[in-house]
Amino acid sequence: MRVTTDHDDLLSAPLGREAQELLDPHHHRASVHLGDRLVVDPDQVLENVAMAMERLDLDISTPVSIEEDVVSLEEMVAMVDHFDKGPALVAHTLNTAARVMNARYPAELVRHPLPPDCDLRRLFHADVDERSQDVARAVFNQRLAEDSDVRESQVAVDLDGLSSEQRIEVFMAVFFLYGTKVGALQNRTGIR
Repeated sequence: MRVTTDHDDLLSAPLGREAQELLDPHHHRASVHLGDRLVVDPDQVLENVAMAMERLDLDISTPVSIEEDVVSLEEMVAMVDHFDKGPALVAHTLNTAARVMNARYPAELVRHPLPPDCDLRRLFHADVDERSQDVARAVFNQRLAEDSDVRESQVAVDLDGLSSEQRIEVFMAVFFLYGTKVGALQNRTGIR
C-alpha cells in the first residue's frame, strides 16, 4: 500500500462518499483508501486528536477508543512511518493537554506531576511497553511544568531510538495519561 497526502489523486477519480468527506473541510475524516493508496490528511489527524481530548474533558465518562474514535491504526502508522510526524503527533497531544487543562483547572494542580507508579498497564490494561510508558510520562510531566508549548524538535529527541511501534505507544500513552490526569483533576476540584 502506498501512503500519500496528495489530495489531487481524489480530484481525478469519481468521488465516493468517503472521498467527499475527506475533501470537506468541515468533516472529521482524516483518510480514505483510493485503490492501493491511502490518502491521509495529517492536519485533520491532529484536529481529531484535539477534538477527542476536548470532548473527554467535557465528559470524562465518555468512553473513548483511540483507534475507533480518534485516529485509526493506519493513520497512526502513516503519521509515524510514512510522514515522520511522530514528534508532531506527540507534541500536539502534549500541547493540547496543557491548553485544555490550564483553561479549566487550577495551575498548581495541573503542574503537579503524575507519579512514577501511574502505570497504564495496571490502570487500563494498556498494551504499552515500559520504555514507551516511561517516555510518555516524562514528556507529559515535563510539558505540564512548562508555560510554553513543546516543540516537535524537543519531542524528537525524547523519541530518538524508539521503534515506530514504540512511538505510536508513546502517543497513545500520552493520550491515556491525559485522561487519567483530567479524571483526577475533576475529582479533586469537584467538577465531576
